[in-house]
Amino acid sequence: MIGIRRVIVSLSALFFGMSFIFVANGLVVSSAGLLLKNLNASEAMIGVVTSCFFIGALVCTLISHKLISKVGHVRAYAIFSAVFAISALLHDLSSNLILWAVLRFMLGFCYYSIVMVIESWLNAKIRNSIRSRILSFYEIVFYLSFGLGSLIMSLNLDTSTVFLVGTFFIILGLIPLNLINIKAPKIPQKANISFPKIYDIAPLALVTSIIAGLCINGFFTMSTLFVLGQGFGAFEAGIFIVCAMCGGFISHMFFGVLSDKFGRKAAIILASFIAFCAAILFIVIKPGIYLQYVIVFFLGVGIFVLYALSLARANDILKDKSMCVEVGRALLFSYLVGSFLSPLIIGLLINLFGEFGFIYFYACVLLLLMVFAVFQRTAPKELEVAFERHSGHSVLFDELKHDNN
Repeated sequence: MIGIRRVIVSLSALFFGMSFIFVANGLVVSSAGLLLKNLNASEAMIGVVTSCFFIGALVCTLISHKLISKVGHVRAYAIFSAVFAISALLHDLSSNLILWAVLRFMLGFCYYSIVMVIESWLNAKIRNSIRSRILSFYEIVFYLSFGLGSLIMSLNLDTSTVFLVGTFFIILGLIPLNLINIKAPKIPQKANISFPKIYDIAPLALVTSIIAGLCINGFFTMSTLFVLGQGFGAFEAGIFIVCAMCGGFISHMFFGVLSDKFGRKAAIILASFIAFCAAILFIVIKPGIYLQYVIVFFLGVGIFVLYALSLARANDILKDKSMCVEVGRALLFSYLVGSFLSPLIIGLLINLFGEFGFIYFYACVLLLLMVFAVFQRTAPKELEVAFERHSGHSVLFDELKHDNN
């Protein structure tokens, strides 16, 4: 325990810096639907604009490592942070949705590039023996910071203030990270990804990672439309997101123990079932806002743990450990593909069915995952590895976890 504390203290500048980055991202991502709704954009168009954030994330996974290797970590971090801040501020210049889509792309590219730099620094400083505990602390920082960003959104700030505050936190994040002196760590080179090959090896892991992307980032980007469509405001939308994140945070502890004991397949089925039941409750009883806070807590319990379970399932099934990097990247990429598709699909469903199209989406994809998981084989107990927290915002942790000694 003393060793863990010493490592966390030595990395305090990194954790402070990344917390500000996560706050900014939580504010910018969760407020997108609200701000676009104020511009009288249709739900389908809101889905198109917000999905561009994840196109930027996908491009980041393909080219950012080259940029970072070329200019160095400190300069790359400063450049990405500056472009993130500029892109945030430029939203206020125009209400043109094409410009907003381009800016969302830049925000997604820069945010995930910043995370790549931060995680490569963290990986350079932690040993595998304490890795899971440091990763757990990293997840705590993410949940608290992103939740704070969502709470700031609930203050119903105007467009100028939202992006000004977001930029403020980005600049704050620059300060501690530029005060530390860490040797430039290794950024892994781009590796080829064969999805048919990964599907043959770990079909349940691949499908779960896609649906995790659909569910998690569909929630972050489009849940505000569900709340606003019922006649509530920004405050209720912010609390709605935070309640779901509380469920997700707690679920990692519960499902970590459960999946280690009963297997990833059973845990995936149970998580999907809990979230599915929450979606059905929304549809059947059409609850008031306070009961919605309770129900969405259980929706968060089910959906926010899915990506971590997909990674654990892949690690259990994978016999050739030399493929860990390729499989990890394939799952991250498939997660981001799901993240890109979810705003598009949810926006279209809300256009067709009203605000409850958001809930119909969750009911359908979670039912699909449950049925698919039931027919998959159970991994042998002796092949299982320890469960690790992972909410899906990481870029490098699962690529490098076999590289550190």
